[in-house]
Amino acid sequence: MKRIPLLILALMSVIALAAQTTITGTVRDGGNREILDFASVALYNAGDTKPLDGTTTDSEGFFVVSIKKDGTYSIEISMMGYETVVKTITAKGKKTIDLGTIYLNESAEALQEVEVVAQGSQMRFELDKKVFTVDQAIAAAGGSITDALENIPSVDVDQEGNISLRNSEDVEIWINGKPAGLTAENRAQVLQQMPAGSIKEIEIITNPSAKYSSEGTAGIINLVTTKDRQGGYYGSLTGRIDYALAKPWTQLPGGNLGLNLNFSKSIVDGYFNAGWNYHSSNGRSYNDRYSFMAADTTRLIKDGTSNHRSGSMFLRAGLDLHVTDRSIIGISGFGMVSVPNDKSGGFFSSNSNNPVHYDQYDVTHYEGPQSGNNTESLVRSYDRNSYGSGSHPGGNVMLDWRFTITPQHYFKASAQFSEFHWNQDQFYEQKENDLSSTQEQLNENRDRNIQLKADYEWKPTQSSRLEAGWQTDIAWRQTLAEAWDGANRNTFLTNYYNDFRNDEQTHAFYVTYGNRFWERFSIQVGLRGEYFRRHLESSYYNGTEVTTATQDTSYFQLFPTVYLNYSFDEGHEIQANYTRRINRPRGHQINPRQDFSDSTNIQYGNPNLLPSYSSSVEINYLKYWERHTISAGLFYRFRDQVTQNIKYMDGSLMRNTFVNLGTRHEAGIEFVAKNKFFGEFLDLTTSLDFYYNRMDRATYTPVLNGVEYPEIVVPEQNIFAFGARLNIGFMFTKTFTGQISARYRSPRVVAQGTSSHSYSIDLSLRKTFLDRTLALAFNCKDILNSRSRSNTTSSDTFWQFSENQWHSRELNLSLTWNFGNMKRKHDKNQQNSAMSESAITNNWSGEGADE
Repeated sequence: MKRIPLLILALMSVIALAAQTTITGTVRDGGNREILDFASVALYNAGDTKPLDGTTTDSEGFFVVSIKKDGTYSIEISMMGYETVVKTITAKGKKTIDLGTIYLNESAEALQEVEVVAQGSQMRFELDKKVFTVDQAIAAAGGSITDALENIPSVDVDQEGNISLRNSEDVEIWINGKPAGLTAENRAQVLQQMPAGSIKEIEIITNPSAKYSSEGTAGIINLVTTKDRQGGYYGSLTGRIDYALAKPWTQLPGGNLGLNLNFSKSIVDGYFNAGWNYHSSNGRSYNDRYSFMAADTTRLIKDGTSNHRSGSMFLRAGLDLHVTDRSIIGISGFGMVSVPNDKSGGFFSSNSNNPVHYDQYDVTHYEGPQSGNNTESLVRSYDRNSYGSGSHPGGNVMLDWRFTITPQHYFKASAQFSEFHWNQDQFYEQKENDLSSTQEQLNENRDRNIQLKADYEWKPTQSSRLEAGWQTDIAWRQTLAEAWDGANRNTFLTNYYNDFRNDEQTHAFYVTYGNRFWERFSIQVGLRGEYFRRHLESSYYNGTEVTTATQDTSYFQLFPTVYLNYSFDEGHEIQANYTRRINRPRGHQINPRQDFSDSTNIQYGNPNLLPSYSSSVEINYLKYWERHTISAGLFYRFRDQVTQNIKYMDGSLMRNTFVNLGTRHEAGIEFVAKNKFFGEFLDLTTSLDFYYNRMDRATYTPVLNGVEYPEIVVPEQNIFAFGARLNIGFMFTKTFTGQISARYRSPRVVAQGTSSHSYSIDLSLRKTFLDRTLALAFNCKDILNSRSRSNTTSSDTFWQFSENQWHSRELNLSLTWNFGNMKRKHDKNQQNSAMSESAITNNWSGEGADE
């Protein structure tokens, strides 16, 4: 902690040397007096047409620009749809000139004549987060939120829809600053059903402040939904068709239909979204495993394909009532409609078919898994097909209230309830020679959550802010697993019965204080305290009867945060922050039920898992010009009691479970550049990530059903890894655009081994018609058909290589019709000044995610 005061002292020394004339002010709507954030502010020498400096207003309408030399200057404040205001400034000496509140009046003529032909900015940076707009991503046109996340730097989406941030799946996914019932167990399914058109921005918060929940050691991905206050109505209707380029060629194509509506009249704002989605995908899997048990060596090869079809209806709606000028009451919600246990796999459920062929060998002479000199003989060959259906209905409803006590402080309160189900009925049919057998496994999952939240904010001065709040989360999670032998449930399999309940409560408070000094240096400190309580119940057969085992856990933890920010001249700034966070194991990680979807590889959870803690330090640098933006970030994260998946052999059977494995060190540098070339023709976004991961040596002794297995030694591992992303946007004409997205990820460290490199390329084209009210988009996902994942793991008792590809190359075509009579007062993503596209504000509070 000694380094933080030294850093502050160093920054203050720089500030003292850089003291100069600074211009400040606040921008508001001249009619309704509302704050205008993202208004463009440009500084000119008197009589010049080329700006010297520029910025945009922050979430409070505040701006600051600097003047280096004495003289006469002009400040130009502008925003699309408003008349431009110009102020003349005379700078003499080192001082601060406050222009007070500047009111912009609407310009009807400007609204009628302006024609924006530039590609809108796809990203911007704030003190504690990076913000990426979704409406500019052609690849996500007519698609899901999962499609949009695949094009965000630092975010990875694997073939199962699992999301990771900076190579870690310990990340929280929020909607409008709140969890909204999304958990590690259900979010992959939910996000694949939610249309990308329902959100306008994706916020990447790698080191969240104390205002946010401490969950997720990697950070938070916040989805900001589309919701504008404007007079009248507007909306869009989208249709999309998908086709996977893989056998069988006779498969049905997928697709979706979506309707988005927004309206505002008098004191009422509302929105409604509806979408139907049906997706069909084909994949493949391969597994090669050598087992070393006593003096015997065996080899097992599995080669399979998969076909998955799913369909559901997504609904989202909200209503805001402006009760008074100070008070707003809102109710909103979203839900997924799905028919349970539809074995036909119809348009509102999911079904799968996964045939796998097994070959088992005795190895009499072994020199290595890939030596080519092994002597093997085939001893067994059989086929196993898993097929079944599932459904995942659920939803979330929220009531919120915001009361503005005075312009300097306000109070917010919200209550929300969510419930999600995941029901799956799977059959496993095994054939060997002339014999066949069938087993059935039924899994029923139910998650319910309540969240109560209250926030208070006070701005004692123009440059300072004090925040405090309370949050209570209560969750009830239940998973029931049952299994039978025989196609008609002839024999109940007691060994696979498990009724698992996980009840949790989290009560938290937070306090943050931030201040801006000398108009360029900002600091924010915060502290969050959380009390956590968990009750587990697991009912299972002990051989003759059902027995229930319980476990109770409770603890209190403090999570401090510190943020520092300094803005230099010529549009560049530096940021530094520190946070402490936690990852609490949940779902299948702690559920002891055994999953026999693969009869040679049984997975079960560990209810004794402990939470993992992380301490993270980041330093970020940002430089922006009129047409270029560069961001570089350096981070270090230390994680204790890291949860990892461990494999061990039980005879010829492999078992998988989750354990806490010591410590992990992660360091890295991230580089993001956004550039415009050849006018507006080429928009290039490049991101490079370099990581160093080290996992310390650890040991673990598995215990299952009272049987203790030999100790597993996980050796120390370290690896240097990197990833790269390239998004190239083309504007061929005012109405015809294109995009190429490419990504590469190098091998990474996993427990007991490494994962291989991966890469893919996507191509997108979009053409608009009829004054841009009609848009046609074409996408080819995974042109090289290379989006797969493979791992190599080993121990003293096995060596294994596995590869999976859940989705094949895919083509899709979407058509969108935009309609309405609404004239937007302002559009954050399409400004009439190039300055606003990449400029950064001193928005140290980082409250955008919670609005």
